[in-house]
Amino acid sequence: MSEAPNTNWRRWVAFVLVLLGIGLLFSRAVKGMLPEKSLVKIVEYEPWSEEVLDAARGIPVQDGGRVKPLETYAGYKMLGMRGDRRITIKGADDKKIRIKPTAWIIDALFRPELAVKLPTFRIDNSEVLDRIGLKGRAKRDRYSYEEVNKARAEMFKLATEYEQLAKGDIDLDTVQKQTLALARSVRDFEALLGYFSFVRAGVELAGAGVEGSSQLQRTSTVMATAEVIQGVLEQARTTGQAPPTHVQDILRQITNLSNAARYGLVVLPPSDPEKTEWVTAGTRIWDVMMGEGDDPEVAVSDIGELENLVLILYQQPDEFAGALETWRKGIEERAEERDEFSSVPLELSYNKGNWFFRALFLVFLPGCLFVVLSWLSPKSLWGRVMYWLVWGFTSVGLVMTIIGMTQRSLIMDRPPVGNLYDTMPYITAGGVLLILIVEGLTRRGLALGLAPIMGFVGLTMARLYEFGDASDPMDPLLAVLRSNYWLTTHVLSVTAGYFAGLVAAGLSLVYLFLRMFKLDGGDTSVRRALTRMVYGVLCFTLLLSLIGTVLGGVWANDSWGRFWGWDPKENGALMIVLWVLFILHARMGGVLREWGLHLATIFLSAVITFSWWHVNLLGVGLHSYGFSDSKKAAVFWFYGIIGAVLFIGIGMMIHEKLEMRAKRLAKAAGDGVKA
Repeated sequence: MSEAPNTNWRRWVAFVLVLLGIGLLFSRAVKGMLPEKSLVKIVEYEPWSEEVLDAARGIPVQDGGRVKPLETYAGYKMLGMRGDRRITIKGADDKKIRIKPTAWIIDALFRPELAVKLPTFRIDNSEVLDRIGLKGRAKRDRYSYEEVNKARAEMFKLATEYEQLAKGDIDLDTVQKQTLALARSVRDFEALLGYFSFVRAGVELAGAGVEGSSQLQRTSTVMATAEVIQGVLEQARTTGQAPPTHVQDILRQITNLSNAARYGLVVLPPSDPEKTEWVTAGTRIWDVMMGEGDDPEVAVSDIGELENLVLILYQQPDEFAGALETWRKGIEERAEERDEFSSVPLELSYNKGNWFFRALFLVFLPGCLFVVLSWLSPKSLWGRVMYWLVWGFTSVGLVMTIIGMTQRSLIMDRPPVGNLYDTMPYITAGGVLLILIVEGLTRRGLALGLAPIMGFVGLTMARLYEFGDASDPMDPLLAVLRSNYWLTTHVLSVTAGYFAGLVAAGLSLVYLFLRMFKLDGGDTSVRRALTRMVYGVLCFTLLLSLIGTVLGGVWANDSWGRFWGWDPKENGALMIVLWVLFILHARMGGVLREWGLHLATIFLSAVITFSWWHVNLLGVGLHSYGFSDSKKAAVFWFYGIIGAVLFIGIGMMIHEKLEMRAKRLAKAAGDGVKA
């Protein structure tokens, strides 16, 4: 009876500590979703109608080597510039208006006079503001193009200097990197703002109007006279004379207009079915005027349709949604003829499902809370209800994660793991599934508590990576990785070894947690059960890691002509195999007992992290990708945490052994006195 209050006290301490950990991860995951402290007021801003947004979301855009919906393209553009995917402003009467990526990008394209006022650029460092000569409001804040444009000249001057330094293999400091990134974001935004300049400005024809006045002409109309202009230029070259002044003026204007639309939206499929690269409106204009286009008539028609689209918005705004949808369907038909459209509707469905976000915040997070709530009274009706709630929520989260992975795989037309981001949902789903299988076989509730925590941590990592990288992880792979056979066999098996090893380490952390807070009540059967679970999962880890490593060597021999080259990624995979072999053999030989097995398995998580993450950040080897200072810092933070856990565990193990030794000596001394 005297131990009950002590046990309850320890349960409450464990409850609070885990809640703090979940809260810390939650705050990191939602950091980018938090609205600005003060909202910008744009009285004249009118939200787009749902009809316009529905018509715009699915516009096919070629970007990153694939065709994707405008919604996806806009989402990553906005994420890269702003750090999130939502802008909140105040409109007339202080009404809050939430602007999502599709609305943001069509603002930039069709209403640049409003887009320049939106807080589009996130600047994290006040030193960046000082360096470019812009007075800032806070260390981290969002700024509009109107504000940033005041320091544009100095910003681009510095960016040019920093680019030259980077090309000379000189490491840039943090301020230099952030200044360069800001300049690139501003340049990308300007490409969107100026995309339809060829419609808004047109081409001014000097002396073509009444009584020699200037006349404004549509760009497509001037494009239709391209052959005549080319003839005049050819005649001038033949005679060695300068082209007529009015022709030079037209070419100057066309050059400016085409340049403004050359680097924005790649939305026009080529007429030649043999060509794979889509083009921008600016490229279309320039190719026709220079006589380089594959089908001038189609090009003139493309530019004319875009001109009509913008003019309808200005002259008949109520008909804009219908016109935009009609234009989009025309692009869709051409993309379908080229067999480049099939994934766009599926990607729109994937975006709408938002599976990982919903699984993270609506399923795994509540599941974690149910786990810690179950500790308060594990053997009561309350504990049983929490147990089944954890089962239910975790199963739903697993299904949602698998649906998201499946849709991504179908969109990419490859296995679900092809880059660093892909590994996180895959390892999350695989780890949760393995834990549920272990729980189904043991029925002790020991493994189940780990499942929603692994789901929450794994998808939080994926979200933080996506927000930090701000690039589309579904873009095509490097040429050397484009082998669905090897991606299916080698990559899936070796990554499965990662999640199996992490599950084993997680179960060992549960063991340490129970021993630290004495939540097992001194029940040795609980400890033995956890030890058997860890041993079994380690065997599974060895099988998967060994198969994956061997298959990786076979792939390397097939692609690079050698089975093994001591590449850091190869070394990392081998380290996992060797460390697991050491644990299993040491356990079988009696070198590692219960404490030793669990501490060695916890260290396995650091070995897996090295192979999974760290080797990608080294900047050497054939598997070097995903480098950034923030990711490197996160990896070392994890090493530090694991080191602290091992330090505590070793201390507890030594304390326990000394305590047992003291008890044996005391017992021996007592027996001697009695004798």
